[in-house]
Amino acid sequence: MSFQLKIRELISDNYSGSAAILDKIIRSIQTYINNREIDQAYLRTNLDAVTNHFPDLAVLHHFMQQFYDLLDEVAQNDWPVAKTISRIERFISSYNETWNESIGQAAERMERLVKFNNKRILLHSNSSSIHVLFQHLATHNIFPSVYQTMSGPVYEGKLQARALSDLGCKVHFINEAAIGRFIHEIDFAVMGADNIFTDGFTNKVGTYPIALVCREAGKPLYVICDSRKRSPLDFNSRINAIFEPEEPTGDLWQDAPKKIIPVNYYFEFTPKNLVTAFFFEDKWLDLSEEVK
Repeated sequence: MSFQLKIRELISDNYSGSAAILDKIIRSIQTYINNREIDQAYLRTNLDAVTNHFPDLAVLHHFMQQFYDLLDEVAQNDWPVAKTISRIERFISSYNETWNESIGQAAERMERLVKFNNKRILLHSNSSSIHVLFQHLATHNIFPSVYQTMSGPVYEGKLQARALSDLGCKVHFINEAAIGRFIHEIDFAVMGADNIFTDGFTNKVGTYPIALVCREAGKPLYVICDSRKRSPLDFNSRINAIFEPEEPTGDLWQDAPKKIIPVNYYFEFTPKNLVTAFFFEDKWLDLSEEVK
């Protein structure tokens, strides 16, 4: 598949988590440099289209900031094509080596501190961090019972349900709108995240009401991700600068009547006071006293 087709496919990807999106954009860049031509304007235009489409995916912006710094260095030094390709390949290899183990380390930390054995766990959306966590648990012969939401409007929860079922977990597949019906059957909820701010985190729509129900029912809510997603800003200061673009209205209602306006967004903010703990590869943040 050509570079431009990969970019179009990325922009239409409504199912993958942020780490999977980043992996796809890295492979797109590798496809492009294999052509042995580097048109920086063309490359940046296409990559900007992806990053602008996903303003809330912190890992994507973390990678792109460093990659653009490399492209600036290329332009300033006027490197030949062969050297440019070599440096890009080395950069990608080094970046992957640094970060590919981060979620595994966060999962290991979480498994030590949270008891998963014989637990019933509520999950939402489709997150690479959750996949890695459950792969880690499976290596220790721990197979929790899962309550996986559908995760509307595109129902990517089905992908996560299949992945965890394949690992050996029993999966109850539920509508997130019915969380009140199931909340007393679960022990705690675990979420991935797209951004961690000083006052909360962003994740797939539906996370905030699930967090509210967990608090009302006295159920812990844990968040797992890597440190690339931590921001020194609070959510309000950032949201004034960058807004999520409205997503396809057809997700909600194809060919809606003229006076009906579907309004569709994929991400939302959940305040920190609804989170029991954050787990990263370098540390964990216990907020249980704040939650109380």
